Amino acid sequence: MKKTLKLNLIVFTLLLLANISLKALEQDEIFRAMQDEISRTLSELQLELLQKPYYVEYSLLIESAYSAKAVLGHTVESDNSQIAVLSVSVRVGDYKFDNTNFFDFGLNLFGSGDDEERFKNRQVPLELDYSALRRELWLATDAAYKRAAEVYSKKESALKNKMRKDTIEDYLQIAPETFIQAKEIPLPSLSEIENICKQTSALFRDYPDIFNSSASYQFLPQTIYYLNSEGRKYVKNEMFAGLEICAISQAKDGMPISNFYSVYGKTPSDLPALDSLLKATRILAKTTSDMLEADILEDSYSGPIIFEGQAAAEVFAQAFAPHLVAQRSPLTAQGVQTSELYGAFQSKIGGRVLPEFLSIDASPLKEKFGKTTLIGSFNLDDEGVLSQNVNLVKEGYLKSLVSSRTPIKRIRQSNGHFRMGAPMFAVLELNSDKSHSFTPKELKEKMLKLCKDRELPFGIIVRKAMNTNILYTGIYRLSQGDFPISRQQNTIPLVEVYKVFPDGTEKLLRGTELKQITQQSFKEIINASNNYYALNFLAPAVVSTFISGGRSYLPASIITGDLLFEDGEIKAINDDFNKPPFLKNPISIEK
Repeated sequence: MKKTLKLNLIVFTLLLLANISLKALEQDEIFRAMQDEISRTLSELQLELLQKPYYVEYSLLIESAYSAKAVLGHTVESDNSQIAVLSVSVRVGDYKFDNTNFFDFGLNLFGSGDDEERFKNRQVPLELDYSALRRELWLATDAAYKRAAEVYSKKESALKNKMRKDTIEDYLQIAPETFIQAKEIPLPSLSEIENICKQTSALFRDYPDIFNSSASYQFLPQTIYYLNSEGRKYVKNEMFAGLEICAISQAKDGMPISNFYSVYGKTPSDLPALDSLLKATRILAKTTSDMLEADILEDSYSGPIIFEGQAAAEVFAQAFAPHLVAQRSPLTAQGVQTSELYGAFQSKIGGRVLPEFLSIDASPLKEKFGKTTLIGSFNLDDEGVLSQNVNLVKEGYLKSLVSSRTPIKRIRQSNGHFRMGAPMFAVLELNSDKSHSFTPKELKEKMLKLCKDRELPFGIIVRKAMNTNILYTGIYRLSQGDFPISRQQNTIPLVEVYKVFPDGTEKLLRGTELKQITQQSFKEIINASNNYYALNFLAPAVVSTFISGGRSYLPASIITGDLLFEDGEIKAINDDFNKPPFLKNPISIEK
């Protein structure tokens, strides 16, 4: 018996060592193929009369997907798949002046711009050996080099007869370094994922006045292999898990109503237990049903507003946070620099951007806030630079921006915030000093006093604002493209809004939008609460994916207290709505 156990142990150990060796061999083969092709590219690749590459970068991403979607208790989508994606970057010229930081509309729309998929996010076979990977790298590198050489020539030509004002180097050189950060990836049960979606979505059967609803779950683990010609090399895992529940309906006057519940983590174990998810879904369904009978805002409101919890974080994320990202305005073929949508702070280092009692920290290394896993946290960016915690705003004054290896005039170093093709915020903390921090009850009293001083009959508390990702990928799809979306700039749709009367009573409103909200509006904050809230969400990329080639939405986290604005503008949605259905929802007949 002992001999058998000993023999089994030896066999198990040998199998384990074989698996470990196989994994190490696979990793070694990937990097050997990358290094060999980089060496060949730098020594041999050059078109006649064109610049040679001075920098080459390879990234191989292997992503699994475990996802499901259910409607009214029935699974409508289910997937367990895996893809491998290769991205190649080639730079010609030198670190001071190369083919980047230049945008040509003709090239991107009518030239070789449509060929980017040959070297950016190029899908490759999952079963890759050394030779097959070399072939994919060779083809992608060839396409990337041809594009880089073409862009370099156009950039050089555009600036040939012009006085360059932007003499900042195009890319920062860094030393070689290796990071191996591979972690064990949990393997979830697809049937459990389907069950969560079915059980949460089934609760809407009790609410026939809600016309359409769905529950969607995703778990997306990734492994990334990276190597560049400077000798910087890494392996890292990134994971994302999330549940999104959306509901839409129509009030009797035809006004569209929408609501949502979302929760995210890095792994499925970060999400709440099923009973908590069911409770949250019931609250969502009940609130959405109540909104159908809620009042509308007869006249536009201009006055004090409290943004609580999710709403405070969401409004900050949409109107202020994107300006905290260092962006290099690319030159155009006309020799001028384009203006960036979120470029208000690029030259404002040292200036006041907030009231002096507020500060902002970028905290990518912060993994938890209380019991909440922060999905924006990471310790190594996509350029292989270790992420850094950075004080961005100190006592109201802008000190820095989150940055990458592409320098701007006032930020010449990377602080490790290059994510999915461009610099991007990850974890932001908005903190108030003690003298301006109050309990939610005290904050409400301060708002009502402001309303009294201005002879306003009521104040406003916003508890939920619409998330951009949810709006476009959830609500809009759920309505089959029929949900009205405001196209006005500086406007944020609001979901849960309450009138607050002098005696403290509250009344739910429907169909409202926050108007004229910009980064300047945050100077109107006069107090905050000492009750902090962590919002995990999918943030729209600050740099256009048309330029970066990255993803449209990235995991991010905002930590903030409730915010009292001295003045803000809220208006009712004013539109010609479609008539609601003539017949009742058949679910009500079934009941």
